[in-house]
Amino acid sequence: MAEEVTAAVEEERELASQPIPGLVRKYTIVTGQGMLAQIIMVVLEGLVMGWGLGAHGLACVSIIMSVEYINLAFGNLFGTGVPAVVGNLLGAGDIKGASKAFSQGFWLTTIVSVLLAVVMAVFTEPICAFFGATPDIMADTVAGVRTFAVLLPLTVIGQMITAVMRVDEKVQIQANLMTVSAIVAICWLALSTFVLKFGVMGAGVYYGLSIGIWAIGIFWFIGGKKSQLQISLADLKLDLAICGQIFKIGFPFFLVQGATFIFNTVANSLLGSLGGDMGSLYIAAFGVINGYILYITMMVAQCFSYGLQPIAAFNAGAKAWARLKETLSCTLKYQVVTLALVTVALWLAATPVCAFFAGSDPALVEVAANATRTVILAVALGYLAMTMSMYFQAVEKVGVATFTGLLRYVICSVPLMYLLGNMMGVEGVWIALVVADAITGIISIALAAHESKRLSGLPA
Repeated sequence: MAEEVTAAVEEERELASQPIPGLVRKYTIVTGQGMLAQIIMVVLEGLVMGWGLGAHGLACVSIIMSVEYINLAFGNLFGTGVPAVVGNLLGAGDIKGASKAFSQGFWLTTIVSVLLAVVMAVFTEPICAFFGATPDIMADTVAGVRTFAVLLPLTVIGQMITAVMRVDEKVQIQANLMTVSAIVAICWLALSTFVLKFGVMGAGVYYGLSIGIWAIGIFWFIGGKKSQLQISLADLKLDLAICGQIFKIGFPFFLVQGATFIFNTVANSLLGSLGGDMGSLYIAAFGVINGYILYITMMVAQCFSYGLQPIAAFNAGAKAWARLKETLSCTLKYQVVTLALVTVALWLAATPVCAFFAGSDPALVEVAANATRTVILAVALGYLAMTMSMYFQAVEKVGVATFTGLLRYVICSVPLMYLLGNMMGVEGVWIALVVADAITGIISIALAAHESKRLSGLPA
């Protein structure tokens, strides 16, 4: 216990006194070490899907990703709202109230996720059509989405459970669940693709297992021995006040994550309709670009945003405005330079990178590589919005944080994809993403400059 207190004091001294550039580099690198496992999982996933499913399968998976984004949106809603309410009550010493809030949150999450799964399973075909599935990939896409829908309640519950585990000081158990789920899911994907030949249906199970296994954490909250937080059948009768509080806290994060679903659905729909006979090929190319290349680039950007969060939150609480201003400035500079270097590397290696994820289909590799060289041109600017959103969350400006979270994916990208896509066809969709990134970056830099000016005017 004494060692923990000492470590906490040392961290506070570090956040309060160490030079900001060194802190930003340290926290970004440490965060990057944690992200590395996720990046490896995504790379392996892309390798198996690209070589095992081909262009047809990747097009189906691109549609399934819309369901994955819905899953993550609801996971963010309950994975943010429930632990926040529980954590506040635990901090106030109200263990009984915290346990009730957790139990209510569990049943609320279960009810909502089951209803969502039923809708997905019953109306799968029209939902897939809405997501952008073309007739030639409809049957396999329906099979994959319906399979994923069966496991959807476990994935949403799993996200909420592991988030509460952090509040309940079960960080190691949570980390173990995440590690085991990644290993099991990747093994299943390889087995179902190359040996069992389940195709897209196997991919649907993969997406369910990769997070659904986290729901095993439920057993740490049943029986009264492993945790003071307990799930009770009595809480099936929901308390509207507690549920309302959960929704109030989690909804902004639901909106931000939901933006990626809208972005993915619009892009798939436009590429399918504008691409004509090659619609499914363009959807597959977008699946490679958005599902792997941009996803990995986004994780690099997340290293900076997650690294910024504790430094910004601490110094905002300490009213150390000069250090807060320097934190924001250093993070944005380091992020732009790093992502610019990543962009150059991806531009130069677009063909081999796309071939790695797209498999042996030369037409798909060519389309994906050409589109990649366009799409990535301004991502170094576009992902600044993510870091600005994290910054504003850290300093408790939820409204601006939500705006910047929606900026890249919905406010800029969606209207531009419709406008330029209808003017220029498929090429217009790719160009729209570059323009959206540039506009997003300019607005983010303007917000950062305004925030720096505001901080300079505050009393030391």
